[in-house]
Amino acid sequence: MDSADPRVIHRKLVFRICSVGLMIAIIVGMGVWQTGKNKIGQDILWSAKNGFKQLNDRIWTLLNDPDNLNPELIQQQLVTAMSERRSNQLGWFVSVGIYNIKGELVSMVTDDTYEYIELVRERAGRSNIDIEAYKTMKSSVTKIEGIPHLQIISPLKNDLNDLAAYGETFFAVAPETVEKIRARALRLSGKSILIVLLTTGLLYPVVVTLLHRVSSLSARLFEANLEMLNVLGSAVAKRDSDTDSHNYRVTIISVKLAEKLGLSKQKIQRLIKGAFLHDVGKIGIEDDILHKPGRLNEDEFTEMKNHVPYGVDIVARADWIKEAIDIVGYHHEKYDGSGYGKGLKGDQIPEITRIFSIADVFDALTSRRPYKEPFSFEKTMDIIRSGKGNHFDPVYVDAFETIAFSMFETYAKREDDKLKTELAPIIKQYFY
Repeated sequence: MDSADPRVIHRKLVFRICSVGLMIAIIVGMGVWQTGKNKIGQDILWSAKNGFKQLNDRIWTLLNDPDNLNPELIQQQLVTAMSERRSNQLGWFVSVGIYNIKGELVSMVTDDTYEYIELVRERAGRSNIDIEAYKTMKSSVTKIEGIPHLQIISPLKNDLNDLAAYGETFFAVAPETVEKIRARALRLSGKSILIVLLTTGLLYPVVVTLLHRVSSLSARLFEANLEMLNVLGSAVAKRDSDTDSHNYRVTIISVKLAEKLGLSKQKIQRLIKGAFLHDVGKIGIEDDILHKPGRLNEDEFTEMKNHVPYGVDIVARADWIKEAIDIVGYHHEKYDGSGYGKGLKGDQIPEITRIFSIADVFDALTSRRPYKEPFSFEKTMDIIRSGKGNHFDPVYVDAFETIAFSMFETYAKREDDKLKTELAPIIKQYFY
């Protein structure tokens, strides 16, 4: 698990909080806008419908004989109604028509002073009024030259409460009303957006404080994990009568080869963990076998090989070091399948393990051990080349040859504390 750069986290946090806050503000604003429009729209609809009902009350005695409606008398009442209710603060009635129950026009009055009255006339009577479709009052909005017009069609009853006719009216919404709807909705939307943004701003310091605490705890946990990696590796080295230097050298060399081969950051993280802990299973090997100065017999070697499953069992118990399994479990495999562990060969062996195997053998050959002196660069590379295709991946050996002398000059035989200092920037590069 990486410890993220606090500055990157801060930038992401600012971006996400602002994005979410803005998104919420926009959604709330749109909701308020729509609610505001609907509210005023309902006011307009109520006003128009109320006027229509009053018209019905005015002419219902004229509708007692549905089959013989008197156009002249109805016309007079429509003219009077139009003059009385022609205009209000929300708009004005520009057309009203009465149709018999067959859908035939009986009488119509229009406001000839209205700018778009001819367009209204073209739309009037086009609804195919029939008794089945309009048993109750219905309304719809149509735009004429950009101005909303409320069209209401409703059944009309006589004083016997029988269906006697149908009425159709067009109510033109005043431009001032449209502007009022827009202004009010924008005002409410703006207030809602401001409230959301202010709330987001107030919450931001709280979130940042909590984030800093979490980041601090995460960083401390991460440092503890790295320290555990170092401690475990050191414990194994001490158990094997070795020093920490081997772990540092083999880790650095492995990373250099991995970089040469272009491995990803995630794979190099696993490589570093595995390199530090490759022999952790030796903790479970008896001292007389682990520290025997001479060659192991067959039974002893069989027991020594158990350090691989022991190591796998150890690293599998902790999630953070579980990624070391590829090297801990397979670092004694050979490219031709003659190694031990699972008897893997070729590409069956994990990529990072094939890299580590070369670095591990190179470091062992160039280092002083109780049973040998360090080999020269030439002898070491002769042995590495002889293992090409049987012990080692030949492609990786070719890549290693391009950096081998530099690794020999820089790290061979070194036991100094500066190795830890040189490993620090590598850890920072791949884990921070």
